[in-house]
Amino acid sequence: MNKRIDLLLVNSFAPRNRIASDTALENSLALLRTYLEKKGFAVAVIDEQRVGAIEKGVPRWVNRLLRRLVEWQIKVYARQKKLLLLPLMLAAWPVQAAGLYFRRRYMEELADTIVKLVKEGNIPVVGIKSWYGDSYKWSAMLAAKVRQAAPETVVVVGGPQVNVYGEYVTRNRHFDLAIMGPGEQMLEKLLRLRWTAANKEEFLRLVRHNISPAPLIRVGQYSGKSVPTATFNSIPRYTPAELTDKMLFHTLVDGVGCTWNKCNFCSHTRQQIPYTPRPVEQIKGEIVTMIQQGIAFFRFSSSETPVYQGKAIAQMLLANNINIRYSMFVRAGKVTDQTYQAYCQMIRAGLRAVFMGGETGHDAVNAAIMNKGVTRQDIIDTIHCLKLAAAEAGAPCRIGLALIYPCPVPPGVSLESVFEANLRLIEDTLPDTVIVNPPGIFPGTIWFEQADSFGFKAGAGFTPELMEYEYSIHKPAEFWPKLDYMLNGQDVPRLLRENGRLRQAIQAMGIPIGVSDELLMMTEAIGYRSKLDLLQFQKNSLIDIMSGSSQYLRTVVDQINASSQALAATNSPHFAADFPVPRKNAI
Repeated sequence: MNKRIDLLLVNSFAPRNRIASDTALENSLALLRTYLEKKGFAVAVIDEQRVGAIEKGVPRWVNRLLRRLVEWQIKVYARQKKLLLLPLMLAAWPVQAAGLYFRRRYMEELADTIVKLVKEGNIPVVGIKSWYGDSYKWSAMLAAKVRQAAPETVVVVGGPQVNVYGEYVTRNRHFDLAIMGPGEQMLEKLLRLRWTAANKEEFLRLVRHNISPAPLIRVGQYSGKSVPTATFNSIPRYTPAELTDKMLFHTLVDGVGCTWNKCNFCSHTRQQIPYTPRPVEQIKGEIVTMIQQGIAFFRFSSSETPVYQGKAIAQMLLANNINIRYSMFVRAGKVTDQTYQAYCQMIRAGLRAVFMGGETGHDAVNAAIMNKGVTRQDIIDTIHCLKLAAAEAGAPCRIGLALIYPCPVPPGVSLESVFEANLRLIEDTLPDTVIVNPPGIFPGTIWFEQADSFGFKAGAGFTPELMEYEYSIHKPAEFWPKLDYMLNGQDVPRLLRENGRLRQAIQAMGIPIGVSDELLMMTEAIGYRSKLDLLQFQKNSLIDIMSGSSQYLRTVVDQINASSQALAATNSPHFAADFPVPRKNAI
């Protein structure tokens, strides 16, 4: 990178993948780069979240040995041979530790390389997209190194971690500034201000005076003020380097906000904005842009795509003969004939997977504890409606259901009755996959603000600990780090064991656990069509995740990418223009 750089954007990462789609195209960084380049800024992107990158820094023999040990562990676990499982886990422990040592050493070396680039290039601003757990710790470490080696460089953090934890991100002063909410326009303001300031100290003084007195800059729906509508500024376009060694599916913003936005547990309630659908013509423009780059798989990003917005998008796709596949989040509701007809249209237009937050199958819990605004019957009716619509459309639409368990319970309701209600809900709906999340309390939510009344107990340092907590539901409860956190007298290991009890009961019904909506859609496209196929996918993905390998993932991603490009090529010539061929081994 010899040219002047105004902004270096860096995607944070962890030593291990969390889910198979961690290597998806990085839409938000591409959006920031595209927007700012149009405004005249020179922007570079470093993104280590790639299919092959997960093995970097680890000797091949360590990867191979650990993968073999994990394969044996899973076989032994599946056969319920508990006496053999413990020796295998003990045998894998030093190999796992060695792999993580080498991997973390590589991550620190990469941070040093980035710091050298910043210092030698005299880059005025570094922006870090931060995720949770080890990714957040790496973000903080990189920020500290940059600020020490290049004290005039401004370090700005944004992304999911900031949107969830807000002011907690800036309390430890790892970062100069944090942006909570959409970053395009604010980064433009900050870059222009940095141009005018003689030095960093003056720049930060101007920020405090003109933009925000606090290091946390709240924008858009996170500003703390009610925002009447959202603004959709730009359409991203990926560079060949940004397409390299990535899973070719694009996260598309189809709207902002939620039509309900009252759930007690949900961090989305920090967004003070009514649901705002994105104009369909803008969505069309972004889809066509992606098709021109060989991308025909999409995940709609809204926490909910309401039926009326989903129908409008489907009508646009069908009217323009646009051939894509997509997944989205849905909210259960009262089913009508119009609902059924709308889902039929969506499935004909390429909808192949949905995910629904059911939370529990117990109406009293969903009402008093979750404030979900839906009933058990709403969940059942909506899932049945989707299945009937798929049959009518003659195309599959897979369904994922998310639950929170264990959970707080109202007076007179036992946790066991919630467990049984959850199983009955699953028996009555038979979703293609279920995600069972343990209960968490996040800043700005009712559960967090009124923790005691729901039975939560958290120590003073709980939230900072949670920000760095490396969440992995696949680990046995005994191996999770301690947290100063309890629900109804149960500590974290007991909560996790109870969570595992429900997951095991669901798996005993032949239903895969923890497959995301976009993977439901894409695996169907490459021929993984039965529950047995999904179970096999889940098992092989888990081996990769636990061993830090990309052996299986690379095969699946190659199939997904070939399918995405082939589907893109079926579109009309004025849509499917020549798309850039990704370079090998690009960062």
